[in-house]
Amino acid sequence: MSYWRSKRFGKYPAPFQSGSTPKLNLLIGLVGFFMALVIVIAWYALDRVQARIKTDVAEALEIVLQSTHESLNMWVENEKFQINQLAAEPRLASMVARQLEVPRNKTDLLKSSGLRKLREFFLHNKDRLGQAGFFIISPDFVNIASIADKNIGSKNPIATQALDLLNRAFQGETVLVPPVWFDAQLISSSGNHAGAVPTLFLVAPIRSDQGQIIAVIARQIDPSMDLTRLIQLGRIGKSGETYAFDRYGKLLSQSRFDEGLRKAGLLADGQKSILAVSVRDPGGDVTKGFSPSVPRYQQPLTLMAEQATKGQPGLNVEGYRDYRGVPVYGAWLWDDQLGVGLATEIDQADALGPYFTTRAVILTVLGITVLLALGSLVLAVLIEMRASRALQKSHDELELRVEERTAELEENQALLEQAEERSRMLLESAEEGIFGVGGDGLVNFINPAALAMLSFEVEELIGQKIHPLIHHSRPDGSPYPIEDCPMHHSLTQGVIGRQDDEVLWRKDGTYFPVEYSSVPIRKNDSILGTVVVFRDITERKHMEEELKRNLEELERFNKLATGREIKMIQLKEEINELLGQLNQDKKYKIVQ
Repeated sequence: MSYWRSKRFGKYPAPFQSGSTPKLNLLIGLVGFFMALVIVIAWYALDRVQARIKTDVAEALEIVLQSTHESLNMWVENEKFQINQLAAEPRLASMVARQLEVPRNKTDLLKSSGLRKLREFFLHNKDRLGQAGFFIISPDFVNIASIADKNIGSKNPIATQALDLLNRAFQGETVLVPPVWFDAQLISSSGNHAGAVPTLFLVAPIRSDQGQIIAVIARQIDPSMDLTRLIQLGRIGKSGETYAFDRYGKLLSQSRFDEGLRKAGLLADGQKSILAVSVRDPGGDVTKGFSPSVPRYQQPLTLMAEQATKGQPGLNVEGYRDYRGVPVYGAWLWDDQLGVGLATEIDQADALGPYFTTRAVILTVLGITVLLALGSLVLAVLIEMRASRALQKSHDELELRVEERTAELEENQALLEQAEERSRMLLESAEEGIFGVGGDGLVNFINPAALAMLSFEVEELIGQKIHPLIHHSRPDGSPYPIEDCPMHHSLTQGVIGRQDDEVLWRKDGTYFPVEYSSVPIRKNDSILGTVVVFRDITERKHMEEELKRNLEELERFNKLATGREIKMIQLKEEINELLGQLNQDKKYKIVQ
């Protein structure tokens, strides 16, 4: 650009070039500084927006995690309460004691009357158990009673997959057994499931009349229903998910993304994710076609699962890959009492959606700003070039116009000074008091006559509020609110005020009656101030009072004269009446 500028400006005189080049250099520098400043501000704003969003997401994740954990504990406690009430039924203990006497083989157990009575008992208590199945497990871990025939007389799978929890039940503790594989019919609200399916158990001890634990009752629960539904209630965003997992990273609740896991080959058709999917990091997003280089079982646990299975709660809004390989933010904890971990996660792209939208808007505006800045720079160069061509020619014309304008201004200044002098003389020679108030309510001029009548010095009034100084009270000494003052109305409402029954107060605290008018000063429908003209009407008031007294005296004299005339008429009438009685002519002629 410098070469182009020098080439274009080379034909102009050196004096012009020496003035134009620094201007353009300064303009280029300012544009560059402006662009750098805009970029820095945009970067800082985006960084703050991202930090704020991460903070909000972190708070939301922790709230969802804690509320889900509390709900899960409440649900487990409620389920334990229900099964404990059932296990404490005396009839159940009696029937179980009789069933324990039956030989531990399938044939004898199925033929026993005790099994039939137990099934009737559980069908009768269906309101407590719902549609779920049940098992009565003997101290040697054999199923001695169940709704279905398939597992009667065989060892209960809890003994092979969660023996420690089953032993705790036989020691008198009601326990929740996280989902285990169970090859039996599972009855749930979603239908019957045959074959090996993940099954959650609630196990409670059954005591004899002497308080001895003689067996345990195990209630089947479909983890894909109640447990999953409870856990998945808590989530944020479109991609949010809350799930449970065991010590080995196996999912204990159903994934929201089973369909995507099937497409990625992590689940077979019709297979559910409970106990089938491990919370392991595949190394990339399998939902977008990433193919791991090692088998699933050799992949490491996700950052979340690795810490949670060690009993370490955590929160991460920097990003890590979940079991799909999708970058997520998450919060997690481990519940030792339940023996399960809980995690709530949201896709990083979903969480940062507002940030990406804001970033796109800011970058778009930034790009437009940069383009406009560059365009302005080019336009400025072109304008500078065109202006340079006419500068020399305009210089002489401008000097001539400056001289003409200077002469005109000098003439106008002289006229203005004459007008000001005339105005000053008029103000000083006027007998009436005159002062002006600006739009701010402060006195901006006052003539000598007004100062003389008010006994103030000019510096005591200029720049002051006039009402509190000369118009603050009525003649009887009561306060005169400024809201009722006609002078103030002229300034605030634009009305002309005229009064001849008010007083103004002198500096020494005395007052005198005045007649005044206040006129607003307008310009373009705006009130710029007001001018007040007043005169001392003390003499006029005295004359009016004297005239009033004379009128009252005249009225009194008139009443006296009228009374005498009436009495004379009455006297003349009496004389005429006496003369009439004497047969003489009337002496007085009375005109009515």
